Amino acid sequence: MNPITVLYFGDLMAKLQIGREQLRLPASVQDVAGLMRILAMRGGDWQQTFAQTRPTLRITVNKQDGSPATPIKAGDEIAFIEMVAL
Repeated sequence: MNPITVLYFGDLMAKLQIGREQLRLPASVQDVAGLMRILAMRGGDWQQTFAQTRPTLRITVNKQDGSPATPIKAGDEIAFIEMVAL
């Protein structure tokens, strides 16, 4: 698969110490849930962040609201935004 762009916003940027990256995913990864499994395999804070969905984690694919079931393809931009109540 050609690269996808993954963006991290809010508390995720500080927690994971990254704001943006490009990834080449295996062909078996067809949706956001598959991407989240790949990210969780990094361990540590990544495991804690992406092992399960939660109400405070907003997902967008190409700037449109998404969910773990949203399909992804080469060239897509996936953003994870941690929504923390103040």
